[in-house]
Amino acid sequence: MLTRLTAMICAAFPALAHADRAGAPIPTDAQPIQRDTLDLLRWQARPVVVLGQGAATAAQLTALQGRMDDLAERDVVLLTDGPGAKALRDTLGDGFAVLLIGKDGGVKLQRQTPVDPDEIIGLIDTMPMRQREARED
Repeated sequence: MLTRLTAMICAAFPALAHADRAGAPIPTDAQPIQRDTLDLLRWQARPVVVLGQGAATAAQLTALQGRMDDLAERDVVLLTDGPGAKALRDTLGDGFAVLLIGKDGGVKLQRQTPVDPDEIIGLIDTMPMRQREARED
């Protein structure tokens, strides 16, 4: 089942093919969120969604991309505004926002100001699922 789901994710989002833990590289570029992206990534990856335009968004993405090796180790996928952001926008409004979504699909962090990548990494490392993953690696 997991292999089939991973294949579906890779087919739908080739740049997200890292969800297959077989060692494929994590893309360092952010992907626009599509309508079903979050559903496809559930139990496979931890999306960090950066919404907005302008300098704050660019700076946030640059900061996250600078730590992509550490984020990739934690199965993080970077997502930006796209057709699938409507439901998030209905809740958050039109401004800048950063969200960390857990593998279970729950929002673990939500901010309207830039977030230090170390805070995201630290939060992920406190999650029970991540602690189990770290012991298995």
